[in-house]
Order: sequence, then structure tokens, then C-alpha cells
Amino acid sequence: MFVKVMGIALGMAVVLGSGMLWQIHQTWHAHMLRDLEQRGQKLAAQLGEHCLEFLHAGHAGKVQEELQHAVLESPDLVYAEFQDTNGLVLAQARASEWADAAPQMRELTTLLGNGTHQVRLGLSTVHVDREVGWLTWRLARTTAVIALLGMAAAWWLTRLFAHPIEELALLTREVKGGDYEVQAPVRAGDEVGELAAAFNQMTQALAQKEAGRQRLLHRVIRAGEEERKRLARELHDDTGQALTSQIAALSALEEQSRDATTRRRLADLRQQTEQTLEEVHSLAVTLRPSVLDDVGLRAALDRHCRMFAQRFGVQVACVDLDLGDRRLPAEVELMIYRVVQEALTNAVRHGHADRIKVLVQLAGAGVLTIVRDNGCGFDAHDWQKRCLEGNHLGLLGIEERVNLIGGSFCVDSQPGKGAAVYADVPLPQPG
Repeated sequence: MFVKVMGIALGMAVVLGSGMLWQIHQTWHAHMLRDLEQRGQKLAAQLGEHCLEFLHAGHAGKVQEELQHAVLESPDLVYAEFQDTNGLVLAQARASEWADAAPQMRELTTLLGNGTHQVRLGLSTVHVDREVGWLTWRLARTTAVIALLGMAAAWWLTRLFAHPIEELALLTREVKGGDYEVQAPVRAGDEVGELAAAFNQMTQALAQKEAGRQRLLHRVIRAGEEERKRLARELHDDTGQALTSQIAALSALEEQSRDATTRRRLADLRQQTEQTLEEVHSLAVTLRPSVLDDVGLRAALDRHCRMFAQRFGVQVACVDLDLGDRRLPAEVELMIYRVVQEALTNAVRHGHADRIKVLVQLAGAGVLTIVRDNGCGFDAHDWQKRCLEGNHLGLLGIEERVNLIGGSFCVDSQPGKGAAVYADVPLPQPG
């Protein structure tokens, strides 16, 4: 906005100033030429009167002297000629400074009263051009000074009015980025001040709604995790025990049966039940791994990566897990586990990757998690919009959960170059 306004002001100053100077130059030049012609006509009339008197008195030599005197006395007179009506030059004089030059000039011919003679003058316009040029230069300097003062005033006024607008634009981008605590300074009670006050009211309302949304989302996530934990426990304890009992019963029947066909059918049922038990255990671990609660994040990630690699036939490497046996807050461990879980699933399901690396390490006051694959990749520009359009809400849900605890989440990918998921989760500070 500032550049546009200053550009408009500069353009108007140049156009108006140039137009004004050109108009003044042309007007003053025409005025000076008319004045020169009037003085020339007056001089020609005087010369003609004197020359006729000398001619009638028989003093033809005096005519030449009169013309020479007129040329010497008038700085604008290049030449003067006294002629008869047939154009025969009876006497003439030329200024010495114009002897070898051909200056720009105006030529005047004045018939004398009796109509038998005429006076012809050549009037130089050099002094007119010089005076008009000097005046134009003075006006140009004055116009430039006025234009500079006008530009300075325009700059000050533009900054005065544009700065609050630029501040609002910057704050609007911060609000777009999720910072609803910003406030615009209200410097005056004009329209810009009213706009800033309305902006502040809007951000306050957004901050309140965002706080309520985060509280609700936190409760929903916590309730979802509790439900996952309950379902995992029921699958592991109740359903797992029931299936284990069925397997034991089928094994006993298989041993007691003497019919080969019956034993074969019982063995098939036992194997199907064992496979179902495996799937139930896998589902229970996916819902809520008990090892995460029992021995910590590192063991849970190692186990999940190993089982994931076996299930989908891909290579999953957990590198630089420098957590050791350190236990992190339960919310942070669960968050990192969900990030890795979702990233692995997307790498295989959407990226068709066959090699995946998982990195979890302490970084400053938080834990950095990176999951990188060698899949087909995609254009990560505005990936949130792409996920919404494709109804792929897994990564969006993870981003919401990471942001909810004050972390940062991003996705980096290019077509044909795989994808990488980054999550930086802060750790609670002691005290």
C-alpha cells in the first residue's frame, strides 16, 4: 500500500509538474515573441521616418548612418535594410556579433507612409529563448522543491494512515497461523481506530472459542484413549481368554478323537482360532499397547515397528532412540506413539513405501520425532487441504493433538522422493 500511494504521488507530481512547466514555457515564450515584434515594428517605423527625411533632404549617406546606429543601439537587431518598393536595397547595416552566425530570428517588413519605401528588420530571438529558458529553469527548481515537499508530506501521511493497516495485515497473518492472543494498538478514534478495535474484539472472541474448542478436544481425545484402553483390555482379557479356552478345548478334542477326518477338522478349527487370537492381540496392541504403560515408549516403539514390518513385509528401522529407559510423561509418550503409528500406516497405505526410518530423540526442551519413507511421495504444499479433500483425516488428527499440547507438526514431501513427518513435542518443565 505504501509503495502504491507513493508511486501515485510521484507520478502525479511528475505529470502535473511537467505539464505546468511546458504550459508556462510556451505561454511566456509566445508573450516574449509578441513583445519583441511590437518593439521591432515601433523601431521600424522610427527608422523609416528618419530615413525618409534624410532621403528627401538629399542626405543619402545619413540613411546608412541611421541604420548602423540603430543596429548598435538595439541588442536584438541582427540587420536593418532600407529598400524601395521593388526590393532594391538602398542602405543596410548588420550587427558585428552576428556577422559570421545565422541566429534564430524573426523578420519584419514595414511599409512607410508614402508606400514607396519599406524597412526590413531581422530580430534575433536568442535573448528571448535565453530569458525564457532561465525563467523555466527557475520554475523547474521551484517546482522540484515543492514536489519534494509534497512527496515528503505524502510519505508522512501515507505512513500515518498505512502503518496501522500494515499492522492489521501482519496481525491477521498471525491470527491465520493460530495466534489468537494478538491485539492491534488503537491510536485514534477514526475509522482505522474503529477497525483496530473491531479486530481486537474479533481476536478475543476467537481466543475464547479456541480455548473452548481445545478443552473439548482434549476431553474427546482423553475419552477416546480411555475407550481404546478399555477395549484393548477387554479384547486381551475377555476375548483373548475365551479364544485361549476354545483353543485348549479344541486341542483336547483333537487328542481324544479317533477319527482322522474329525481330528483334521478340529485341527483346522484350532488353527483358525489361533489366527483369530493373533488378530485380536494385534488389534488390542493397536488400540492401546500395554507395553507402553508397563515399560515405556522405547520398548513400545520397537515392538510396534517389528510387528508392523512383519505384517506388511517392509523394512522399518528405529534409529537413534536415545531415550534409554527414561520414562516421559504419559501424555507425551502416547502422543509420540500415535505419531509413529499414523505415519507408518500412511507410508505403506498411500506412499507404497518398502523402507521406513523412525527417529525419536531428545531435542532441547522437547522430543523430536521423524518418520521418513521411500514411497512415491506427493506435493506437500497445502497438505491439510489435500487431506480434507481426500477424506484422509489421520494426519490432521495427529496435527491437532500435537498442537493441543503446544507442539509443532509438519509434513515434507515431493513427488517421487518419499515423505517425512516431523513432530516436535515439548516436555513439561520442572518447577
